[in-house]
Amino acid sequence: MHDFILHIPTKFVFGNNVFQRSGNEIRKIALKVLIVCSSGSAVKNGYLDTLLNLLEEAGVRADVYDKVMPNPRVSMIDAGGRLAQNLNVDAIIGLGGGSAMDAAKGVAMVAKHGGSIWDYTIKHKTLHSSLPVICIPTLSATGSEGNAYGVITHDETLDKNAFVCASTKPVLSIIDPQLTTLVPMDYLLDGAVDIITHATEAYFTSTEDAIFNDKLSLSLTESVIEALARILKNPDDVDARATLAWVSTVALIGINEAGREGPHSIHVIEHALSGMFDISHGRGLAMLFPKYLTMFKDVVANKLIPFGKIFDPEVDSADSAITAFTAWLKNINRDLMFDDFNIPADAIPALADSVLRTSGNKNNQIGAPRAMDKKDIETLYRMCVRN
Repeated sequence: MHDFILHIPTKFVFGNNVFQRSGNEIRKIALKVLIVCSSGSAVKNGYLDTLLNLLEEAGVRADVYDKVMPNPRVSMIDAGGRLAQNLNVDAIIGLGGGSAMDAAKGVAMVAKHGGSIWDYTIKHKTLHSSLPVICIPTLSATGSEGNAYGVITHDETLDKNAFVCASTKPVLSIIDPQLTTLVPMDYLLDGAVDIITHATEAYFTSTEDAIFNDKLSLSLTESVIEALARILKNPDDVDARATLAWVSTVALIGINEAGREGPHSIHVIEHALSGMFDISHGRGLAMLFPKYLTMFKDVVANKLIPFGKIFDPEVDSADSAITAFTAWLKNINRDLMFDDFNIPADAIPALADSVLRTSGNKNNQIGAPRAMDKKDIETLYRMCVRN
């Protein structure tokens, strides 16, 4: 294992019905806030109105910026940052799924420093301060409630890139599994795939001897499978939803990565897809992940077998592990290909270019079990085209 420094400053308030404590918990941090959310589920499900009432009762003044959309755009975040500046708020609240929480982080950075959030993506420059961020997730998926990352899409180029800012790691996250009970089934399934990918990308790409980390990655994956099966059988299983909510947080909070290094190359390659074609991130991951494992099965065979046994105890080879994983994806309607999204094969060169523009190193490659150049990235995309 590598030496590491792990700092998790977030206060997590976790449990069923803890949403009702939001006003008093937030008042300890800020007296004037901007709520960043969508105009869809947060409003339709009554979460926004409830939060506004709780904040008012606690003496916290709140304004609302409800312009968040899936795969949040730079222009939306920049406008939210300017609004937060003009309102002179103390903190930003992200209410919703990963898009809302990522947008809240971007708004907090722009409000503090001005400019455009695109200036602060990883390949440009990293900031070390922002307005305080508070997260209230309504979906178990991205783990944004416990990390310092966000992902945004450029309005014109449709490049999708990540930013990182240590101070956007939420100062407070209120995780109430009850808020996930109204999530549409498609979002639930997409979120489960996203969590598994977070849990296992470094497992497959790191070369360090990290016994605990490997076991944790597999345990997180197994927990997702078990919790999802229970939720699909009984959508009101609050204990299973609580498990999924906490696994979502832990998978990308830093513990899973501490002591080992490994790139998240599946995410990088998927970002180009959801940026250019505006598809669900989780569905893009579901499409790419088994093909990625097939592409590198000779390199990761020893890790594929224990991974595959989670899905089928009879797995005894890399190929049977991939077959078992693909069967699970098919069972939840996530065994996908390009034509399921009307993505044309002739877009592949442009997709690969986008990956390398946003995430390529000086050798025009991205990390993986083996470094991938443009040809390798195109090969992976072509594996998603039906013959």
